[in-house]
Amino acid sequence: MPVSLHVTVLLAVQVAAFLTALGFTLSAAALDKSALVDAEQVWNGSASQAGKVSARFELSGALGTNTAFTSIVRARVFGSNGLFPDHPEQSTMSAASKRLYVGSVVELELRELYLDFSFEDANLRLGKQQVVWGQADGLKLLDVVNPQDFSRFILDQFDQSRIPIWMVNLELFLPIGDLQLLWIPDASVHNLANRGTIYEITAPFANLPVGVEYSIEDAEHPDSLIQDGDIGTRLSIFTGGWDLTLNYLYHYDDFPVMRRTLTNSGLIFSPDYERTHTLGFTASNAFGNFIVRSEFAYNSDKYVSTNTLFKTSRGRDGVQSSRELGYVVGLDWTGLADTFMSIQLFQSILLDDGDYVRDRTDTNVSVLVRRYFLNESLKLEFLGIHHQNDGDRLVRLSADYELTSNTTLGFFSDTFDGDSSELYGQFDDEDRIGFRITVGF
Repeated sequence: MPVSLHVTVLLAVQVAAFLTALGFTLSAAALDKSALVDAEQVWNGSASQAGKVSARFELSGALGTNTAFTSIVRARVFGSNGLFPDHPEQSTMSAASKRLYVGSVVELELRELYLDFSFEDANLRLGKQQVVWGQADGLKLLDVVNPQDFSRFILDQFDQSRIPIWMVNLELFLPIGDLQLLWIPDASVHNLANRGTIYEITAPFANLPVGVEYSIEDAEHPDSLIQDGDIGTRLSIFTGGWDLTLNYLYHYDDFPVMRRTLTNSGLIFSPDYERTHTLGFTASNAFGNFIVRSEFAYNSDKYVSTNTLFKTSRGRDGVQSSRELGYVVGLDWTGLADTFMSIQLFQSILLDDGDYVRDRTDTNVSVLVRRYFLNESLKLEFLGIHHQNDGDRLVRLSADYELTSNTTLGFFSDTFDGDSSELYGQFDDEDRIGFRITVGF
């Protein structure tokens, strides 16, 4: 049976079972159907780095006057591939969110499956979904509700790298603004690239003393449906031309805390996960051709690696908790026809004293330029992210051409620069160029 048919059957069965369990019936005539097929090949120099064909299938429809559903399945078939090992263990994913692997090259994933209930002054969304907070480009600050897939580092678009999770999402329409309430029993966390794959994060280990051997234990992941659930809320207000939000999320930091133990045979890294309270604020406004954007996030507990372990006897875990203040300030400009330009300043500031491996103030600057040609049939884009502290950087170039109304050809390149101990420099040997074709149905 062809892969596309496998996916269609899988999707139909899932939707039918989901709706039947909730007491709904559905007519085929009420369905809205769409599909998007994307083929991509990436090269590192003259060598093939990765190739894949991805298909995204969506079904949606109304189930009455005030109820609707949406379901999205993604299938990926991998060719030459240095990104994923055969049958990844998916230890960072909850049982209800794991992907299905057919053979060694086919991956099936239920990306989203939710019901929308509309009321006079509220909307309730139940199921597997994405919730987006913040508007930063290239890097994230407040977009912390859903974990992220880092198997391609930060090279995938956010809507593709964001990991949808199961949650209850209630939005209340109040006189002063919209109040969103979240309960997230899905304990999935970030999916980091596996050891030995192209985008394995190695920078934390680059500064180990010469000759020190190390090993990494299996992580202790949160897995309790109730006890390990996250809760959050966001109030959105529009006043005086300003779009404002107040955000709060009590959650596990989706990055593991890399605790360390020094033994006679070397270092043992023991990853686990810690909770934090995230308080946030966003503000944006338009002034003629300019848009000013800002995001602020305060984390009550940010666990950071320290140098202490290398200066004292064994037994120290090599991490320290600190309060953290992060912010991004962006300025967008649309004063030239068919052109969008943006510059952003990101900073993360550790508020407590400590002998940290990283600088207490960490700074990134990004520049985005997007230009359309040929009646918007051709889009050229430049994105540069520069890490001020170490001088390493990532430069992304892309060109997308609409060949027909439903077919787009794309060319892109990603260039890293810096030393192996730095955030972007650790991938200095993984510069890539690529080609993709996208067809919608």
